[in-house]
Amino acid sequence: MTAATAMIKRPPLTGSAILGLIFLGMTWGLFFSLSRFAGETEIEPLSILAYTLIAEVPVFGLICLYRGKYPRLFRPTSMAFYLMAGILGYMIPAILELYSAPIIGAGLLTIVVSLTPVVTVIIAFTMRTDQLNRRKIIGVILASLAMLPILLGEKLSVPIPELAGFGLALAVSVPLCYGFYDNFIAKFWPEGEDGWQLATGEMAIGCLTIVPMVFLFYGVELAPVMETGLYWIMMGYIVLSAASIYLYFFLLEKGGPIFVSLAGFVSLIAGVFFGMVFFGETHPWWVWLSVLVIVGAIWLATSGQTPNSDE
Repeated sequence: MTAATAMIKRPPLTGSAILGLIFLGMTWGLFFSLSRFAGETEIEPLSILAYTLIAEVPVFGLICLYRGKYPRLFRPTSMAFYLMAGILGYMIPAILELYSAPIIGAGLLTIVVSLTPVVTVIIAFTMRTDQLNRRKIIGVILASLAMLPILLGEKLSVPIPELAGFGLALAVSVPLCYGFYDNFIAKFWPEGEDGWQLATGEMAIGCLTIVPMVFLFYGVELAPVMETGLYWIMMGYIVLSAASIYLYFFLLEKGGPIFVSLAGFVSLIAGVFFGMVFFGETHPWWVWLSVLVIVGAIWLATSGQTPNSDE
């Protein structure tokens, strides 16, 4: 698989693909709540990311051992791909989420990140991984307009209101990374490699680049991890990471980059729900109205990939 465009013929979506999309969205939504829990431990977010990467090594190593397939770490093209994919899809978004979730709340972070399908569509036009049609154009414009009340609102339901602008700036960068990631994977996926090899390669590159840098600047302090209960959150990260990676590449193969980005729609509902359950977060009526419009816009934009959509 060296490139992916809208002209690629894929089989009709199955029930397992739709069910997988729902579970992937729920997984992403739960990630946001875990990010807020992790951020509230007051441990440096980069240290949390480094510890999580280290903890994932034996998990992904066992999966590779069981499957008998390993990342091609010594092939230059694969190395470059792992590095770019890891930066766009894992490293930068994880850091941004860990910093922004304690500031703006898990629910509002989910609302912003749920715009990933719209961003994916825009980038797909630029990278020529999808076709342009009226539904997608209208959906993108509608979602952008619906997002304005959330971004410009004066009474945001956020844990740290005085830093709301900064937190939103960080959060908006997350869907940008994911949008580039979806299209980058579809267009440049190395031929002959599968999703687990890619995921393990990303994790390996993260350990070789991020972990030494973090330990150099922040040192190694395992006591706070045990004292704050962060290890429980890290265990959740590992389980959710493995599940979401499998579902992501399964859905990417079945429906393409725009279809898999639809999980952002499900994560919107799931993340806001988890934010209310775990943290008692609330939102004014106009935020919910904006959410409904955004949901409709995401559906409109992404439904353009069906065979019967207008070109």
